[in-house]
This record gives sequence, C-alpha cells and structure tokens, in this order.
Amino acid sequence: MTEKRTPANESFGNRIARGIDDLIGIFSPGAAYKRKAFRKAQSMLGSYRGADKTRLRGSWWPGSGSADEDLLPDLATLRERSRDLNRNDAHAVGITTTVTSNTVGTGIKPQSRVKTKKLGISDEEAAVFQEAAEDNWEKWCPFADAGNRMDFYEIQNLVDRQILENGEIVLLPLMLEDKDRPFSLAFDVVEADRLETPPDKKADKNIRYGVEIGERGEPVAYHIRETHPGDMILSRERGVKRYIRIPAVSETRRKNVLHLYWVNRPGQTRGVPFFAPVMNYFKDLADYMEAELVAARVAACFAIFVKKDDNYAAALGNTAETNSKGQRIQELEPGMIDYLGPGEDISAFNPNRPGGQFEPFVDRILRAISTGLNLPYEIVAKDFSKTNYSSARAALLEARRYFMVRQAWLSRKLCQPAWDMLQEEAFLKNQLPAKTFYEKKSDWCRARWIAPGWQWVDPVKEAKSSEMAIDIGISTLADETASQGRDWEEVLEQRAREAAKVKELEEKYGVKILGASSGGPDPEPETELAGAKNEA
Repeated sequence: MTEKRTPANESFGNRIARGIDDLIGIFSPGAAYKRKAFRKAQSMLGSYRGADKTRLRGSWWPGSGSADEDLLPDLATLRERSRDLNRNDAHAVGITTTVTSNTVGTGIKPQSRVKTKKLGISDEEAAVFQEAAEDNWEKWCPFADAGNRMDFYEIQNLVDRQILENGEIVLLPLMLEDKDRPFSLAFDVVEADRLETPPDKKADKNIRYGVEIGERGEPVAYHIRETHPGDMILSRERGVKRYIRIPAVSETRRKNVLHLYWVNRPGQTRGVPFFAPVMNYFKDLADYMEAELVAARVAACFAIFVKKDDNYAAALGNTAETNSKGQRIQELEPGMIDYLGPGEDISAFNPNRPGGQFEPFVDRILRAISTGLNLPYEIVAKDFSKTNYSSARAALLEARRYFMVRQAWLSRKLCQPAWDMLQEEAFLKNQLPAKTFYEKKSDWCRARWIAPGWQWVDPVKEAKSSEMAIDIGISTLADETASQGRDWEEVLEQRAREAAKVKELEEKYGVKILGASSGGPDPEPETELAGAKNEA
C-alpha cells in the first residue's frame, strides 16, 4: 500500500475538508467523488476569472519576478529595439517628437518665488534676490553642457527624448574650472548604455545593472563606463573597459548623479522604454504596410498576363540571370509591353491592392498603440479628419493632461536640482544677496517652473473663459499667462512699456491711437495719425 502524499504548504482548512471527504467516501463514494471534483475545479478556477487555470488559459504563465528580475534581463533588447523604432519607424519617431515638443518645447523656464514671511525679508529685498537669481540662470544656461554643445533648454529636450527612447538618462553635475564660464556648474549627459556592472563585479548581488544599492534598495553608487559599449570602431582605446564608481551623494549630501526614470514598480532600479508595451504592434504594422507597399508596386507593373500554350516558347521569355543565392532575377517596370506569338492569349490582371480593409486595419492598430501609450489617437496618427470641435478639444485636453504630468516631473527631477546647485554656487561667489542661504536654502531656492503653453483651439471662447476665471477669483493672471508659457511679470512690464509709449505718441501728435489707450475703438484715429505723420 502506497502512502498518500499531501502538499507541504496545504492549509489546515484544506486538510480538514479532505479528511471529511474521505470519511464521507466510506458511506457514499459517489457523494465523496462529487465533493472532490468540485473542490478540484474550484482550486483551478479560483474566485477571479482572470486567474483561470483551465486548458483555455493554461499557457498564460506571466511569471512572478521582482521589478528587476522581470526587467533587467530584457532591458538591453528593449532599449535597442526602441532606438531602432525611433530611427526607422515613421509613427514611432513622430510620437516621440510630439511628446518632447509638447513637454519641453522651447524650454521649461524658472520664476524665482521666495516667501518673504518665512525668510523674514521685505518685498523689496525679495524682488532684488529674485532678479539676481533669474539673472544668474540666464547667464549660466548657455554653458550648462560640459561638452559645450547644448544650452540647458536643449539638455531638457535631450533628457525627455532619452527617457522616452531608452527609458532613462544619467546626468553628472561637474564643477569645471574654466575662466570663460560665468559659473563652474555643468552637466555631463551620459547615455543609459554606459551605466553597467563591471565584469569583475558581476557576482555582486548589490550591483544591479550598474546601480549599487543599499539595505533599503536606495542607490549608493553608480558604475559608469568611460566609453560607450557600442563605440567599437571610433573609440581611441579599442577593447579597453574602464569604469568609474561615483557615489550617489557627496559627504555634504549633494547629489553626484541624477538618474532620471519613471518608477513603475517598487524596487525598480532601471527605467523602461516608453514603447515597451506596444513594440510588437509597431513592428507588425510596419511589416504589414511594407508588404502592402511592395505588393502594390509589383501590381502596378502588370496590366495583363500573356498565356502561352507552348512551354518552350514561354520559357524563352524568362531571364536566366541569378543572384549569389541562385535566385532568378526578374525585372519589372511600369507600362511593360510584350508582343504575342502564335498560340498566345491575353488575360486581364486586377490585383486590387491595397484591399478595402487596409485603412481600417491600420487605424485599429494605431488606436491600440495610442491606448497603450496613454495618448489620444488624433495625436498619435496626426489625424483630425474624423473630429469636430468638441471631440478635437477633448483629445487635446486629454493629451495636455499627460504632457503637464511630464512637465511637472521634469521640473522636479531635473530643473529644480539644477537651480539649487546654481544658486548655491552663486551664493558662494557673493553673487546672491541672501545672508541666511544655508539655514533656509529650500525657501531661498523656491521657484515656479513655466513650461511652454499651447495655442487655444478657439481663441475667443478660451480668452473669455480665462477672463471670467480671473474675475470670479478661481484663477490668477500668473496661472493664465503660465498656461500660455509666459511670465506674468514680463507681460505686465511689457504692457506698461507699451502704454507709456502710446501715451508719448498721443501727446506728441495730438491724436488717440486706436484701441491702445482707451478700452474701445475710435472712429477716426487711423486717418488722424496718418495725417500727423505726413505733417511731421
């Protein structure tokens, strides 16, 4: 008699239930069998249909690894395929460019906004500090790149594009001693491929794909390769692999590395490329469109087919030229004409390519891609032909919500740390009037980041909406001008200069300029002003 084995992790309740089934089986084997069958089926189905383990879903085994276990083995492949899509796929590169243009555009710019009460300073002192801080920023921006190729706003564009394409980006804040630079701070932008584990440290479980982690999973240090692993031909030292270990923070708690990526799971050490969930859709769509295009090109070369009864005569018309693989080469060109011989007939050729389902199929795949990327179809396909004003505005608002999330994230992760480091250096160089800078650094470095705005869909309606929002107190001039990507102080200063100029010209020529100094139109101002200019 063999001993019945039970699972080691079987719960106490299941053991009791199984014992009852065996007891019932002594008196009623049929009832016991039904109980056991029901219990087996219940264990396979579970309470959630999504966990169905029957034959229909038997091949669905997604795995249960940690964030790094699931990601790191596939990261290099995902990154390379994402880059290939951004090089060669029209839809993919269009999406990346659209997202970057709407997120960064001409640049996310700062407004220094210190709180006078918390710092114990007057409004005049705050204004002097804010003007000095913003002036320091304007001086530094053109020299923000350690490689002297980009200004800081170009770095913003590159960072956002790299996070979309590679899933992450690394920036190293350096202090360069260069007399031509107004400030020493500069950023060395490092592509994600250079962040990798040195060969002699592969066995160290605390180093995950170049990121050395601590007891709580926090980054302790980063291992940066000196050269790009793909720079095999142009590298000055071929085959040489040297790595630099950079602590995550300095002894003074200053960040030595800005490793920027979106965290999707707890414990995630590296970033995931933006196109990862929809890569197969991109590839399948590109292959399908190429096949349709080739078929259409081939079909365009044929108008008729010639039927030949004589096999020998039919073979004479074929080429004997072959390629290196032994495949016969046949040339096709539009408008081909062949002269018929005895026993030959003509049959029409109507390929009908692409078929009637081509456009709906492409449209359906693009909609799946747009859903996976959290972007409206109209933005992904750049197709507003099927929309009216309301649906187009809804699509744009949905997209802008997503872009605003990216703008706020980039402001916190990149722009604000750069601002803090710059103002700290300016303070040490006595270029910032802040006596208590280190005691209240976060208050002195407080800034508002103004991202580029978007054009109104209906300027009249939306301008009226902004005016009403300000009038009833649910918005401010700063908020409304920021939504247009402008600084409210600059707007007011410019309006003040224009009003002063208008007043000067009106007094000089003795006329009233249309719509400038008064709130309404003037029936005769253009004629009077033109006459005044002629007299002058």
